[in-house]
This record gives sequence, C-alpha cells and structure tokens, in this order.
Amino acid sequence: MKLLPLAALISTALFATSAANAADWPASFSKCAAQGGTCDVGAAKRQVSFGIKNKWVVKSLSGKVACTAATFGSDPYPGVAKKCAVGPLDGATTPPTTPPTTPPTTPPTTPPTTPPTTPPTTPPAGTDPLTQAAPATGWASYSSGTRGGAAATQKEVFLVSSASQLQGVLKNTGGKPTQVKIYGTIDMAADGPFKNATDQGVRSLISLPSNTTLIGVGADAGIVNGRIMIKGVDNVIVRNLTIANPCDIAPVWDPKDTSTGNWNSRYDGLNVDQATHVWIDHNTFTDAPRTDDQFPKENGKLKQCHDGSLDIKNGADYVTVSNNVFKLHEKNTLVGSSDSTTSDDGHLTVTFHGNLYHDITGRSPRVRFGKVHVYNNYYQGDRDAKLYPHHYSIGVGYKAKIVSQHNAFDIIGAKECGDVVEASGSSGKTGAIVDSGSLLNGVALGLGGESCKFSTAVGWTLPYTPVVLDASKVRESVLRNAGAGKLSVR
Repeated sequence: MKLLPLAALISTALFATSAANAADWPASFSKCAAQGGTCDVGAAKRQVSFGIKNKWVVKSLSGKVACTAATFGSDPYPGVAKKCAVGPLDGATTPPTTPPTTPPTTPPTTPPTTPPTTPPTTPPAGTDPLTQAAPATGWASYSSGTRGGAAATQKEVFLVSSASQLQGVLKNTGGKPTQVKIYGTIDMAADGPFKNATDQGVRSLISLPSNTTLIGVGADAGIVNGRIMIKGVDNVIVRNLTIANPCDIAPVWDPKDTSTGNWNSRYDGLNVDQATHVWIDHNTFTDAPRTDDQFPKENGKLKQCHDGSLDIKNGADYVTVSNNVFKLHEKNTLVGSSDSTTSDDGHLTVTFHGNLYHDITGRSPRVRFGKVHVYNNYYQGDRDAKLYPHHYSIGVGYKAKIVSQHNAFDIIGAKECGDVVEASGSSGKTGAIVDSGSLLNGVALGLGGESCKFSTAVGWTLPYTPVVLDASKVRESVLRNAGAGKLSVR
C-alpha cells in the first residue's frame, strides 16, 4: 500500500479528531427548536428529544411543543442551553433516555433500547469491505457480478487525503483493479474557490475508471465540492463516504421550466451514466451544510444550486443502491433522465434496498423505463416542513417497471398511498408498479386504491432471491445499518 507522507497523516488525523463532536439528539432525529422555542410536531404523536452533548430525554408528543425542561419533566444537562429534535412516529422503539455518566466520544448509532434482531453492520467473518463483492440482494450481483477493485495487487492499493492525490491515482489506473481509500474529508476546492462554471466543471469532477473500489476509512471520510462520475465503465464500487451534494456556482434560469420558470443546476453528488455493474453502498448523501434555506429567491423562485444526489441514466445496468442515507435534499434520484431517451427501455436495471430517506422532497426514486426493485427502505418526512417538505417518495414515470416490497413510510401529513407514490409522467406516458407488504404510517400502503391506481404489468421477475424483512422491522434495521461510518475498513 502506498502511504501518505507523515505530515499529511498528522494533518488529517488532527482533522478527524476535531470533527468528532458529541451528538445533540438521537440518531435519525432532526432539530426542531432551540431551548425556549417551539417545535411543530404535527397531529400524530412523535418521539421528541430534549438535550445536548449526548445527554437527552425523549417523550412522545404532538402539536406545538415548548422546548423546555418543564415539558420533558427533567433537565438532562443543567446550566447548558439545550435543543429539541423530532424523531419517528410514536410506536417504534424509543431511544434510550440519557445522560450517561461519562459521555461517549462518538455519538451512539443504535437508538433502540431493545437489541435489534437485524444482522450486525460489520461484515461477517472472512468478509473484507475492500474485497467484498456485491451480494445477491440486488441487480449488481447479476451476470458477472460486481467486485470493483477486489483483485488489486498491493501496489494498486492507495490511501489518499487530498484532491490532488485522488485525481493523480484515478488518472493512472489504466483500468487495472484498483482500491482507493479516502482518509478524512477531501475538498475538491481546496486550492481555492471555483472561479467560474468552467473551473467548477473541471476541478469538481471525480471520474472513476472500470474495476475500481472507492471507499472511506473511518467515520469522517467524505467528499465536499465534488461530484463522482461513473460513466461508460464497468465494475465499480463506492462505499462508506459522506458526500456533500455539490452546489452549482452558476445556476441557469429556464423560463420554460414549468409555467413560471425555474432555476436549474448541473451537478449531482454521484452520477451513473452508461455504466454496468455498480454498487453504491453505505454512503451518506446530504445538502448540509449548504441547505436550500441559505439561498436567495430570484425571479420569484429559489435560486437552487443543487441538482440530484444520485442519478442513474443512459442505459446503465446492474446497479445496486443499498444501505445509504439520503437526507436534506429536494430532487434525490432519477432513474432515466428523459421520456425521449427510448433506448433506455430494457435497461436501467437497478435495486434500492436498506436505504434511509430522511427529509427528502421527492424522487426516491423517480423512474422512467427501468426494471427497478425497491424494497426494505425507510422513509421519514413531513409534508408541511419548512425545509425540504415531503412531496412524494416513489415516482412512477414513463414505462417504469417497479417492483416494491415491504418499504416503510413514516410521513407526517401523508394520509393515503397517493401521498407517497406518484404518477410522475403525463396521462399518456404512464408506468407500472406492484407492491407487497409496504406500510404507510403503520398501516397497509394501499397501492391500487382510489388515490394510487397504476398498471401492474411490470413484465419481469427478480433474477435474484433477496431476504426481505417484514415492513414492521424495516425502521429498526435501516436506522442501525444505513449510512457512512458503519463499515470497518482496514
């Protein structure tokens, strides 16, 4: 393995130490108010936390909730200003009430008090995340399978901590099996802010060759001001990274986008374009820290700088998207970019499973043409949220062929299937979807009901045999397993 210079290792180690802050609320909760403020929890009872720095109490509450010690009946950290955060609908396992006697240095990642019944996140004995093949739980295992850089020799294993190191490695692999391990957070704009759209287009691009594994080492490994492109290649794996969705510095106004015009941006966090055998696993995608509420309105519309988190298009095949966290984003995932790209029909074979969609407005995913399997995903959101209000989750577009199984939707304000599954195309350009076992706020989803009528002629069956959890167990499993920092990488 090629080692970093000592100075670089010291620098990144210091960064990793400074980045390890205590959590102010349980995993999967979202801040709703500072102490003295008010949380609008909604009509349904939800778990709400009150605390700071790994010390909190949790109660099941609804309506307007005062963020005060009086509301929660105790003060977990006297003398320190606390925060309130809202979590899942009441009825799921409640996170433990703190404080611990000695606050841990790392936020707890398993809120349930009852030991979960799902498998541990660390791969089973004998399975190394660096060499693990995409399991037979999704399309990436189909045909020749997906192993990325598993066959890399020792001299083709790299540890990188800067944009220049990362680009240098990727430009010289020649398609040979390669493992690229990211240490710390790589800023693609570390040499200075992007000067213009052309400069951003060049410096932000991280282009992955065939036979590559790109993987994070540790809980803080990630990429900011960058966009990962997997285009026209085969056999690529991306795992264990926190990816800050890129912010286009020069959004373009399109007066023909909707009847009132709209701002459009160019860059996705990750793009799979004409590629085959791709596994996207255990990553976290987020707009944070540059969320949409920080940007101005121009021409009467938010000057949106974000595009997609993860888009899959142009005939891409054999793709599995598993155990990721997608949070704080509007337009999350397109499968198929246009109704006019009819060559996509028969391609776009994609699996989504074990993912958490937290405060995502829509496109989770939005599908055209593809044979797409969506199972055991967990969705959290609020249709009246001020930031990233939920609009829909699964979009059934032109000639979509979606098989949905045992997904769990906990969406405040969602009352029927049509609130989470949407016909995304025009009336003349429809798709098909079938569902079994999915739950909306704890009751049967009701696909096929009055608000949710679709063709069921998907025309294909699964070419693999996944173990599908009952939807009642999905929340616990996903909150435990999904996201970056959950894999132990050498």
